[in-house]
Amino acid sequence: MRTRLFFILLLLCCTNSAAQDLAGLDRIAPGTLASFEVVPAQEASWHIVTPSPHTETYQVDTGSSKLYFASPAPGRYTVIAGIVVDSKPQLLVKTFVNGEADEEPISVSPSPLAKWIRTQTPLVVKSQNLASESRLVAECFEQIARRIDEGNIKTAQNARTQLQIALTATLAQASPTAVTDWSLFLTELSRRLETELGGKINDLAEVKKVIQNVGDAIKPLSTLKNPLQNIDSPNRRGIQPRIFRNLLSN
Repeated sequence: MRTRLFFILLLLCCTNSAAQDLAGLDRIAPGTLASFEVVPAQEASWHIVTPSPHTETYQVDTGSSKLYFASPAPGRYTVIAGIVVDSKPQLLVKTFVNGEADEEPISVSPSPLAKWIRTQTPLVVKSQNLASESRLVAECFEQIARRIDEGNIKTAQNARTQLQIALTATLAQASPTAVTDWSLFLTELSRRLETELGGKINDLAEVKKVIQNVGDAIKPLSTLKNPLQNIDSPNRRGIQPRIFRNLLSN
């Protein structure tokens, strides 16, 4: 019995040790070169969620298991690596701060709900227009939060009802399949929101806070180019603007 238990524990340890991870720094100085890599090494399709659509600067190595980053624009960035594990797509996510070392420390760990949104949206939502529809969905959440602030929505129940109406109407206008494409994700999101609110589900201030947080988590996905779409044949050339070429030549 002990021998069997030993082998079971050994198998579990081996399984855990083989788990993929995304390694890299939590903070770098603007304009300096940093690297992020899949450990153990594995080909990946890469994407970075940036503070604005125009601050993206990175290069993928020839094996596509590592990404090099440099940008003069400070802010919070999220690196996403799309990989395949046991024939199933998987996203590895790491958030870091591109900022001066003497700045006030910034928490870079997203909340469990925000992390779930960032990692699961590209997997669960089957739309071919993920970026544009993510922006529209985020705007729905922001609109409801704003109407609560303005006093136009006075109860938590009405906030939830108006959010559902806004999402359905917005997605219906976005494309003929958008409502269906987002249905599974929004159903699971609704369940998670209820769990997070718990006994405060009828507290309008708490509902507004969670709705705003969801909008903030979804909005960066409007720059997402679906890191899983080219996972079998990653773009080995990456992106190499002038600032990056200058840094590599130093």
